[in-house]
Amino acid sequence: MLEIKIFSEKGRGVVATQLILEGTLIEKAPVVYFPVEQRQIIDKTEVFKYYFVVPSEYHEGKEIGGYLVFGLASFCNHSEKPNTYIDWVKNETGLWANLIASQDIQAGEECALFYTNIDAYSF
Repeated sequence: MLEIKIFSEKGRGVVATQLILEGTLIEKAPVVYFPVEQRQIIDKTEVFKYYFVVPSEYHEGKEIGGYLVFGLASFCNHSEKPNTYIDWVKNETGLWANLIASQDIQAGEECALFYTNIDAYSF
């Protein structure tokens, strides 16, 4: 359903290999949380490019930790018009990042997310 491709202008990205219908659960990936103290260290490393913050926490204006998603969602590039989103699910087995299609995605089309903290990135 997905593959990683290299884009000359933005590096690795996730591409659909078949039609993915709106509402489809594309991937369910385990997540590990790290506190703000560790985030301040991680922000100075390559891992910075791959972790997430939860939008509801980020917009509260407080210092927050981060989430490492162990799946292909970590390689989704930013778009102002994303075609996927993360549904954060916590259950008895832990925290999960469900990558969901927010619209139909055609084979060969990049799967993109809207980055909550886009201003922190330099493209």
